[in-house]
Amino acid sequence: MPTFIEENLALFTLAGFLLLIVILVVILRYNIYMSKFFSNKKFRIDSSYVLEPTEETRSFSLTIFNNNVNDSRVIAFGFIYKNHSINYYKAYLKTNKFSDNYKVVIPSRDCISITIDANELKTIISDINRDGRRISRLKAYVSDSSGLTIKTRAKAVSKQLSTIFRIEYLEEKQKKALIRVQLQEEQKAKRDKRKFERKMRRKALLEKYKLKLKEIFTFKKNKA
Repeated sequence: MPTFIEENLALFTLAGFLLLIVILVVILRYNIYMSKFFSNKKFRIDSSYVLEPTEETRSFSLTIFNNNVNDSRVIAFGFIYKNHSINYYKAYLKTNKFSDNYKVVIPSRDCISITIDANELKTIISDINRDGRRISRLKAYVSDSSGLTIKTRAKAVSKQLSTIFRIEYLEEKQKKALIRVQLQEEQKAKRDKRKFERKMRRKALLEKYKLKLKEIFTFKKNKA
């Protein structure tokens, strides 16, 4: 063995060990990538809140990504709330001017998206809640033609719905308080009016008595 190698054997060993670690990390990362690429979890669902300041419109965006290497046909997608399926499949067909028998296919590594009016979804949730304002767990879902259904938490949508319900509650509370103040003012005005009317009647009655007394004394004086 050459003297140079013998003198630097420890260094070469360390370098080889580090190189082996680098190779293993690269292989591991590649395996993770390939496992995700060929994953059986076909879909990834993203849901978010969208505010358009110029038009003052509020909406939710539901986007479904096809992670599979093959194209996938979907038959339903939307939200699940308290075991109720809120399906936007037909709304997607209508929005994109597709026929009712159109088959929605998401190409490999592609996605579809739909925009949902925030007030529309809020009304549906409110009906399911029976006008309750507390938001239970809300999930976004997608089902394909093979019967596979993927669900995921719709945290951003749930949070914004909770905010909308809270704002409405505060507005209703403020409105009720304003109505209560108005009623109190109206009742006070009625009481003041009745009080004034009673005062005027007493004053008129007193004037009437004074007038009669004056007539009596005038009559007696004239008689004397």
